[in-house]
Amino acid sequence: MLLQYDRGRSLLHKLGPGSKFILLLCVSALAMGWNTAGWELGLLVFVVAAARLAGGMGFGRMQRTMSFLLALAVPYFVLTALAVNGEHVLWSWGLLHITSEGLNAAGAMTLRMFILFLSSLTFIITTDPQQIVQALHRRLKVPYRFAFGISLALSFLPLLEEEGRTISAAQRVRGQRPPRGWRSRLRWWGSFLTAVLVNAVRRVQMTAGAMEGKGFGAYPDRTYLHPLQGSPAGPWMAGLGVITAVLLLLWH
Repeated sequence: MLLQYDRGRSLLHKLGPGSKFILLLCVSALAMGWNTAGWELGLLVFVVAAARLAGGMGFGRMQRTMSFLLALAVPYFVLTALAVNGEHVLWSWGLLHITSEGLNAAGAMTLRMFILFLSSLTFIITTDPQQIVQALHRRLKVPYRFAFGISLALSFLPLLEEEGRTISAAQRVRGQRPPRGWRSRLRWWGSFLTAVLVNAVRRVQMTAGAMEGKGFGAYPDRTYLHPLQGSPAGPWMAGLGVITAVLLLLWH
């Protein structure tokens, strides 16, 4: 499961959620501020290295992430390269043409997609959702009802993925496989997604009932069992990230 917190002892696991969130904002600002494929490629290499070395992301998860993104990025790259006009034409066929400016724009936008997804995924798998709730509530003064809503959203994503795996395995055991033909396949996927959504609604109802039974939201404030953790080096790394991002944006 891609979108799931993994306990670990890596450098990013030891940082507080606030410091990691600031670093995530710095990476996002660089990705959105640059418009050239070369700079975006360099930032992607840095994000991959940080996820693998500092975040402890396994090779299997990295491969699944890249495979998932490639299925979206390749059509997006082709359409963008054909849609963007420019002066230096590299290939043309009738009304279709590809320019160097179009390739640069397509490469930058596609690499930006990889950067934003991979950096956000690294933040999710190295940050305990309970720590996110405490940081939002205690540091940013966000009402704990909204903070817990974000935490529940992060918790339900891997549950939905696992639910889809279970339903798919049950269908394979019963001999139900995706049929041929786009109409039959569309109906099959419709029934599959309906089953996943029904189970998701059932889980939401059970969670809402449990929260109501425990008096969630009945008091203006709440306490936490575990204290908010974070490395002393976190604020220094966050400050260094902000300074580096500002300098790179000004230099570019």
